[in-house]
Amino acid sequence: MAKKIILVVALVLIVIFGYKGYEYYTTTYKGDVAYAKVPEEVPTVEDTKDDTGQVIAGSKSYKYDFDFVKEDGTVQKMDYELSGDNVTPFKPGSYVKVSLSKKRVVSGPNDVAKSDIPKTVLDKLDK
Repeated sequence: MAKKIILVVALVLIVIFGYKGYEYYTTTYKGDVAYAKVPEEVPTVEDTKDDTGQVIAGSKSYKYDFDFVKEDGTVQKMDYELSGDNVTPFKPGSYVKVSLSKKRVVSGPNDVAKSDIPKTVLDKLDK
């Protein structure tokens, strides 16, 4: 009898941890296609810092605040730091395409032509 109870408890724990792992994965790494318009004003270039606040030698950053519009029409505000050794800012007024999770930019941003953006998304971006 005790073995059955332990087995049931173990099975319940496996299901709970499996669900929590799947939930973490989908909110952090599973992205949806989204678009944003690059602000007209180029952000100030700054020294790149790591998670502890230490300056990364030779690396510079531009910090952007984007209003991403997903293909389903939802808007998600998110900041993005463009950084590197020879980094150049995005072209003001241009458009970018990303894969966006609930927590982060999964891939991109990549330049995208205005003509390649769905009309419903473009209408929201140009407001």
